Amino acid sequence: MKTIKLNIFGMHCTSCAMNIDGELEDTPGVKCANTNYAKQVAEVTFDPEKIAAASLILAIKSLDDKYDAKVAAEE
Repeated sequence: MKTIKLNIFGMHCTSCAMNIDGELEDTPGVKCANTNYAKQVAEVTFDPEKIAAASLILAIKSLDDKYDAKVAAEE
């Protein structure tokens, strides 16, 4: 498992963060996601053999065209 932090752009409320969490957690290969609206960051734990960081970003963008994300840090 790998944990990655993503800077999230385009969120305007805590419901946005909850929607992003739900979308990420429904993505195959993702163990858990925690999106913080106040910090505009998502922390995602995933299996890098099943999904790539770029696919996590695409999952976020697929929710709404106002969302965007980029890798902030990898652990």
